[in-house]
Amino acid sequence: MGGCVSTPKSCVGSKMRSKRRKSRKRRKLQRKRAAAGSFDNLDHPPNNLPTPSFRVSGEEAWFESNAAFETDCDDDFHSVTEDSLSLNGGERASVSSTITTSSTGDSDSNESMSQSKSDTNQPDSIDSSSADEGGHLPNNCLPCLTPISVVPCVEKGRSLSSSPPSSRKKASLKLSYKWREGHASGALFLSKLQLKRPVAGSQVPFCPVDKKMLDCWTTIEPNSFRVRGKTYLRDKKKEFAASQAAYNPFGVDVFLSERKINHIAQYVKLPVTTASAKLPSLLVVNVQIPLYPTTIFQGETDGEGMNIVLYFKLSDNYSKELPLHFQESIQRLIDDEVEKVKSFPMDTTAPFRERLKILGRVANVDDLHLSGPEKKLMQAYNEKPVLSRPQHEFYSGESYFEIDIDMHRFSYISRKGFETFIDRLKICVLDVGLTIQGNKPEELPEQILCCVRLNGIDFMNYHQLTQEV
Repeated sequence: MGGCVSTPKSCVGSKMRSKRRKSRKRRKLQRKRAAAGSFDNLDHPPNNLPTPSFRVSGEEAWFESNAAFETDCDDDFHSVTEDSLSLNGGERASVSSTITTSSTGDSDSNESMSQSKSDTNQPDSIDSSSADEGGHLPNNCLPCLTPISVVPCVEKGRSLSSSPPSSRKKASLKLSYKWREGHASGALFLSKLQLKRPVAGSQVPFCPVDKKMLDCWTTIEPNSFRVRGKTYLRDKKKEFAASQAAYNPFGVDVFLSERKINHIAQYVKLPVTTASAKLPSLLVVNVQIPLYPTTIFQGETDGEGMNIVLYFKLSDNYSKELPLHFQESIQRLIDDEVEKVKSFPMDTTAPFRERLKILGRVANVDDLHLSGPEKKLMQAYNEKPVLSRPQHEFYSGESYFEIDIDMHRFSYISRKGFETFIDRLKICVLDVGLTIQGNKPEELPEQILCCVRLNGIDFMNYHQLTQEV
């Protein structure tokens, strides 16, 4: 009979349809906002969950476990204590990373609008200072939470990496390729102590000859080295050296350095000795070894490395035990004299220091487990003497004389060969000695200037040296 004569705005059915449309629009808008703030691999939670109550403490931190944090630690992953949230007072759910909730219950329209506004101004992290005395955050702060990732305080301010953990290499397990001025040093040096004027010979311990120990030094007999004999200029034969050396060892140090350390004797505390009338009382040999990769075109000859420092003391009976010609050769080496050298087309002069010769050998070749080509190289070059020129420097001080042997400036082949050998250095027994080459009959046989044995030096166990006088 009678139809509805009211206007569309005042019609009851129309008002119900209008409220349904607004409610659907609000739900769609809230779903879009929740989806925009959530991760792709997380499902949307049910819409009928009540507002949860969180407990935050200073000892626990929540973070996104899928995100890869850049860290200076050796570990790629960090374990996080699991926390829980209360659902309807009885149900418990485990929460370890990101929590996403959306409150879209049967609240009235004004409350929903206020939740939407507060959703846009949601902070990026939750600080424990905003919690009440019981450790609970106020519920008015959590009407509609977007995904929250709280970074631990150690990582605060660090960038997040999107790459998976397996694609990141541990920086602490490799040396930096090159050290440049203004750039951070390699990870090898980050955890090392800075030693200031340590006592000379206090880093590497001494061990007796009869005990087989690693990471130590011991004495060795000079007559175990083969040198030029009395008739070498005629028959090219070598013989074992005499049983006395000019200088005897009393200590060994190993120092890591971001750049080469020259004249290292001024940065350590040398023992007080009585000054000799002719020769210095102490001899310091600083072997500078690079730890960065070798390149064919060596643009730089400085960078990260280690310094193996050998300390020797003048023999008490050197004047009686050593031949006079060898004592004169040592004095000429220290005084930096020059000599005439025969050459074509005319004679020239050369520093006498260019006669300094390095004697080196590996005493335990069988323990190194070398491959076939490596064994051939070892047999060909083991115990082969080599002149230290021009990769050497000399320094004089009060009662000491220092010789720096710079392996950073060695040839590419020498550097490359030693680079493949550096990993075996910690199990290698290395004998090192110095002599002055004899080029005339009156300078033969050659004598040993100094010598020492290094048993398995592991440079990872040592520290940096502060260059402060």
